[in-house]
Amino acid sequence: MRAFFGRHKTASTWARSILHDAAHALGLKVLTVHATEQWSGHASVGDFVRAEQPDLLVMTNVTQAQFETLPPLRGLNVIRDPRDIIVSGYFSHRNSHPEQLMGIVWHELVAHRRLLSGLDVEAGLLAEIEFSGVFLDPMREWNYANPGVLELRMEEMVADPYAAWTRALSHLDLAAPGTFERLRRAACTWNLADRREAPRSLARARRILPPVPLRRLPMAYASGALARFSFERLSRGRRPGEEDVHSHYRRGVAGDWRNHLSEAHLAAITARYGDIVQQFGYST
Repeated sequence: MRAFFGRHKTASTWARSILHDAAHALGLKVLTVHATEQWSGHASVGDFVRAEQPDLLVMTNVTQAQFETLPPLRGLNVIRDPRDIIVSGYFSHRNSHPEQLMGIVWHELVAHRRLLSGLDVEAGLLAEIEFSGVFLDPMREWNYANPGVLELRMEEMVADPYAAWTRALSHLDLAAPGTFERLRRAACTWNLADRREAPRSLARARRILPPVPLRRLPMAYASGALARFSFERLSRGRRPGEEDVHSHYRRGVAGDWRNHLSEAHLAAITARYGDIVQQFGYST
């Protein structure tokens, strides 16, 4: 089984888009898990996953205890500078993040958004620091030497997305170099035509005709997927660094915390989370 563990505000929506396309091209079954309610009736998330038998598990904000219940896997875990997670979370939770996912209401977000709407930015960021515990505490407790799990930082994925994604797709055994590269590229284009609705001539035929069996994606898949899911396209024309505080894709750059966090905010982060910034190797 392959697995992607997407931490909140670590470009996980971007990553899920790329992986869902890859799974569709290969005909893989995907199971997405956002909330504990999804495995009610099972003793653990691992029991739920074993019952569903996905080829690719997509799980957000997994804890180490939950991970240890899962079957053997090849996984990808992505983290980000905790200070950027807090800043990104503040704008997202105040303005744009859905209050419901897969039919499950995020009640804590509903209450938190109501609180943020009555606070100025300074006080709102202090409230966000505390609220972020639900994401940052599992990151602190995670074993970064879990067997079979590739650890990447969002910052490196943004700085050199092609290198990061070719590494990730290879580790997950979704893509591999090999012979018949052009043929595999054509098969990938055909298999994805119904999902992407492009090219239109293929999309119409693909809705009727079956996919081509494909065991691994060509390495060229990464560059095509990155173009399709670039920040400019997802944000409808903005470049990284151009901000829209009401968009889920707000700014698309690393280090934005410097524009928003005061010394009081940084002290509050240390008081709540200790040396979390240094723990993950980020400079102060």
